[in-house]
Amino acid sequence: MDRKTYFADVIVPLGVPNKYTYRVPTELNEEITVGKRALVQFGRNKIYTGIVYKVHETAPKTYEAKYIEALLDEHPIVTEKQLQFWDWISFYYCAHPGDVMNAALPSGLKLSSTSTLQLNPDFNFEETEHDFFTEREHSIIDALHANGNLSFENLAEMLEIKSVQPIVNKLLNKNAVVVYEDVKDKYKPKLQAFLKLSDTYRNEAKLSETLNQLEKKAFKQAEALLYFLHLQKSGQGVSSEWIKKSEVLKKVDASAVSGLVKKGVFLEEEFEVGRLLFEKGIKAHKKLSESQTKAYHEVLSAFKNNKTALLHGVTGSGKTEIYIELIKNTLQQDKTVLFLIPEIGLTTQLITRLRAVFGEIVGVYHSRFSENERVEIWNNVLHQNTGEKKENSYKIILGARSSLFLPYHKLGLVIVDEEHDNSFKQYDPSPRYQARDAALYLASLHQANVLLGSATPSVESLYNAQHGKYALVKLPTQFVEGGGTDIEICDVNYFSTSNQMKASLTPPLFDAIEAALAKKRQVILFQNRRGFAPYTECKQCGHVPHCIQCDVSLIYHKNRQKLVCHYCGYSVTPPKTCSACGSNQLHYKGLGTEKIEEDVEILFPNAKIARMDLDSTRSKYAYKQLIDDFEAGNIDILIGTQMVTKGLDFRNVSVVGVLNADSALNFPDFRSFEKAFQLLTQVRGRAGRNNEKGRVFIQTTQPEHKVIQYIKDGNLDAFFAETLAEREQYNYPPFSRLIELSVISKDVNEVSHLANELVTLLKPAIGDNILGPEFPLISRIKNQYYKNILLKTSRKHSVAEIRKIIFHNIDELQNNYKNWRYRVAIDVDPV
Repeated sequence: MDRKTYFADVIVPLGVPNKYTYRVPTELNEEITVGKRALVQFGRNKIYTGIVYKVHETAPKTYEAKYIEALLDEHPIVTEKQLQFWDWISFYYCAHPGDVMNAALPSGLKLSSTSTLQLNPDFNFEETEHDFFTEREHSIIDALHANGNLSFENLAEMLEIKSVQPIVNKLLNKNAVVVYEDVKDKYKPKLQAFLKLSDTYRNEAKLSETLNQLEKKAFKQAEALLYFLHLQKSGQGVSSEWIKKSEVLKKVDASAVSGLVKKGVFLEEEFEVGRLLFEKGIKAHKKLSESQTKAYHEVLSAFKNNKTALLHGVTGSGKTEIYIELIKNTLQQDKTVLFLIPEIGLTTQLITRLRAVFGEIVGVYHSRFSENERVEIWNNVLHQNTGEKKENSYKIILGARSSLFLPYHKLGLVIVDEEHDNSFKQYDPSPRYQARDAALYLASLHQANVLLGSATPSVESLYNAQHGKYALVKLPTQFVEGGGTDIEICDVNYFSTSNQMKASLTPPLFDAIEAALAKKRQVILFQNRRGFAPYTECKQCGHVPHCIQCDVSLIYHKNRQKLVCHYCGYSVTPPKTCSACGSNQLHYKGLGTEKIEEDVEILFPNAKIARMDLDSTRSKYAYKQLIDDFEAGNIDILIGTQMVTKGLDFRNVSVVGVLNADSALNFPDFRSFEKAFQLLTQVRGRAGRNNEKGRVFIQTTQPEHKVIQYIKDGNLDAFFAETLAEREQYNYPPFSRLIELSVISKDVNEVSHLANELVTLLKPAIGDNILGPEFPLISRIKNQYYKNILLKTSRKHSVAEIRKIIFHNIDELQNNYKNWRYRVAIDVDPV
């Protein structure tokens, strides 16, 4: 009997246009399956982990197929539906299959020869039986003990074998090592103290006796115990037993708590923030209001008619409560839920709310997790495909855009919260996909329902609802009666010329903060620029220090005492004299969050002030800690960038200040007014979420600006109508599709020449619907020059045809300029 010769098309994790065909060794004929990881050689010596895409019997005609080195998996780790999804992302967003694979798979599943290996610090090697590891595995462990971390290439050299990946894969399965694409800092988790009653004192008689004794001999300890019991009874703990120590200390002395711990009344333990204890059972949550109930049934009706629902609920209307009801409905059908959010930080509050209702079936997936944690979640979701019963299987995944790529089984509902947010768009590297739009396709593969939610829906989504593509569901009132906000527009020009400014605050905002603090209320101040000062200027000659690699000024960070580039990370110590004229009269100009924090500390010396921006939330748990502290009332004034504007729910905030609305209004982009309207409306929604009116102060030099007036009136419909009319007049989305081509090179003359040549090539097929080439506002980043070409195409045109035209002309440009070092980046639906 003749043996069949099989070939496999493999996706390799590189930016190459096609899948690459490999020959399957005879001994792997029975094992080769679509979705498994295969070790393959690509190039002369590099070994990569690819994904088997297709198995067939056709040899490649233009090259001799290399053999697959090994298969790493007993079962596929990527499903066929995922591969379909990858194909669509690759096709629609003009991305290479390997780029999509790199975006989709956690690094821990991509064992390339350039990956880095380290020992798992949580693994106890001392208590492991000697024969638990093979001789080869012991060799790798010994090498890592001696060197700390090693690349796969170095390990292969040391052990004198071609490929170490199969051995490493076994060590990964034994949890003895961890893999990184790059060596990363290991964040130390922030620990938080919790208290619970020891078992002895859970008996009512014993507890009563102890209270009587304490009231006579240690009254403060009795108070502390009573307050603890009050918190426990009112359900303010993370579980029925554990209460945050910080919550108890709000009302009682620390010495009293310590005394109770010493006496054994309380047990005290520390847990990682973000991995708190939650009830496994389902708790009741707030009953839906009349308007919420109406909206909920309208969404269900849209789902029955196979339509995507767009939930337009004003800030504070209780959209999350509707999400929870829809999730319950989906779980009853034994289906899973994907809950997409734009920012990692939003998981902090949402995970607490969702786990309080659904327990441990809620999983979180985003880029701040370690590679090991991401692989764990991937495998948890994957095991549901195999029917394997696994404790704590995640039925609800809460995550940022990367969570689209998990191996879902029986996906029933996709919720896209804050659907308007630009953070759903991936910028670099490729694939430059829009997670909201990709979620619609993913849902169609699984025949799942989709709900888009926002207080400020995108113009495109509202247009789709207007034309019947989506079902529009409105939630026009706040959940809490008596809430809402009053808006006051503060003219910065007027207060500046009359010398009434209090540092960066106008008098009305300053007075409102004083009044809020006197009432023990909280304040949020929004400034969308981090650092201390945006630029440093010489008073004599006007020279401004710039980055040596990018066309941007260096931003002064006072905490670090550095001038920093926010694009490439270049930094330098602030000069004492001007590098141009030698003058020592250097002045920091503009306002960053650090400067505002300093000013506010001087103006309100008794207030507890914190800053929330990228610099203050770099570590894994910093964001969570800030949110917890603000919710607990440990912070009076929170100063932040866009992080403070998105979907956070703080009940005690009575004043919100926007310190410079002009920065959002004066950006040269056809979407700038839409983005400004959304941003300022979202900021407005952070106040007035309790039973009293909040106050919002918008500081601007353009008080009569139409966007400011629309926000003041809260008139989304009028703003949408005017914006849509302008878009139609100038043929911008949703009336056209945009594709941006960026020619990138280290030589400014080359990039100009190549961009002009590409336009010449595209003109016959695209016609006059080409804008550019033009240098963007920031034309050089990391010593690479950019020149952009914008294509406007009709939505009636075939995506396949446009894609064919673009790639054909880029290939022709490549053939004409083979020796020039450049690349062309493609961004479909840029934002």
